[in-house]
Amino acid sequence: MDFSELMNLYKKLGGDFIEFKKTSAQIDVGFKFSLSKKISEVDVQLFGLISGDLNPIHFDENFAKKTKFAGRVVHGMLTTSLVSNAVATLPGIVVLLETSFNYLAPVRIGDIVRVECEIVEKEKNRYKIRVECKVGDKKVVGGWVRILLW
Repeated sequence: MDFSELMNLYKKLGGDFIEFKKTSAQIDVGFKFSLSKKISEVDVQLFGLISGDLNPIHFDENFAKKTKFAGRVVHGMLTTSLVSNAVATLPGIVVLLETSFNYLAPVRIGDIVRVECEIVEKEKNRYKIRVECKVGDKKVVGGWVRILLW
């Protein structure tokens, strides 16, 4: 199966495919950028298969109902993987060097996650980027990433 066939299958199964585009903007401290994606059932299933994280909190509604989340939740790392997509859109070659995330609230299947980023530090070709992931107005993840850009 080639990529386009896999992409079409993903879309057919309800996946929200985001067309990848590089920005041509000049970036520096204060530059802001964002990305949004609806998290689907197929995202959770594929992420579980790829990562091997088959924790029942993500897959078993009856189990998850008995937890403080009162239902299934999306993998935290699936949510923050969207940060990788957002920073990859910066101009040039982007290498993720370091991350720090605080998971503040659960994300549910069907939620639209908006990744909001702002460059807060620059040293030569290394940048620190403040990151927030939100569902609506609610912040579900806060943190930062450091990238190398050339």
